[in-house]
Amino acid sequence: MSAQNLPPLNALRVFEAVARLGGVRLAAQELCVTPPAVSHQISNLEDFLGSPLFVRRGRSLVLTETAKDYLVEVRPSLEAIARATTVASQRKVRETVTLAAPPTLVSMWLMPRLPGFMQQHPEYDLRIIDRMTFDPEERGIDVALEYRFEPDPDLVSQRILKDDVAVLATRELADRHRLTSLESLKGLTLIETERRLTSWKTLLSHYSWATKQRYLFVSYSLHAFEAASRGIGVALGNRANAERMVAEGRLCVPFTLDPSEKPTVPSYFLTALPHKQRLKRVQLLWEWLEAEAARDGIEIDAPT
Repeated sequence: MSAQNLPPLNALRVFEAVARLGGVRLAAQELCVTPPAVSHQISNLEDFLGSPLFVRRGRSLVLTETAKDYLVEVRPSLEAIARATTVASQRKVRETVTLAAPPTLVSMWLMPRLPGFMQQHPEYDLRIIDRMTFDPEERGIDVALEYRFEPDPDLVSQRILKDDVAVLATRELADRHRLTSLESLKGLTLIETERRLTSWKTLLSHYSWATKQRYLFVSYSLHAFEAASRGIGVALGNRANAERMVAEGRLCVPFTLDPSEKPTVPSYFLTALPHKQRLKRVQLLWEWLEAEAARDGIEIDAPT
């Protein structure tokens, strides 16, 4: 269709109003223009079509046969334009905030809390991707919860969760084997998360029997927790990550590790590129994550 075949759209709008309301004055009131302006638009459309559209009968305007046929054809198009315009004017481009985080932290700590953020900020979409640490070259990431020993000095970063290492097993297994210390783990299957920087092998390095121990190796703590909850063995994991499964009774912490037994462990850091940390969507997610950690009674470090 050539644009040259289209009539003046404003004149078409005026024509529909006059035809529907039956008079120039009523159409002028609806369109918030003067009656002469309405008459002028009708004349423009008649000139374009080369045919009269109305005849006067007393004080009323009556559609000509040509106008009746024309109105039948153009009215559905005008209605379609009105609907499309309404949709287009109401549609806003939604912003997406992208969070990178370790998968177990996402599943066990973040997901139960996530409805709160989504309810507070329905204007944002949230994208979560699997990363243990943040690579500044990944420009698509807005915020990262990363697992490391120290914050990157070139980024805005603060410790938000400590890696409080805990021994995890079912209550039935813990009672049956009387798990009260590291020594009592001898002979049991130990569930080792290969991507954890704190492992059974480092924790038990001073025990000669540890080299003969049976291990189940998994990639993520999430898998280790699931295996432990099924009584396969004893897992080692972050207490905050396991909190929900402990509360549900699927796991227990049979004994607490002595501080002298714990190696130096990483922490979870909240991190962003400096220029992104100033964006509103990033600030809102950042502040919400801080608040959730504070709800757990965790002391939040100041950003570096």
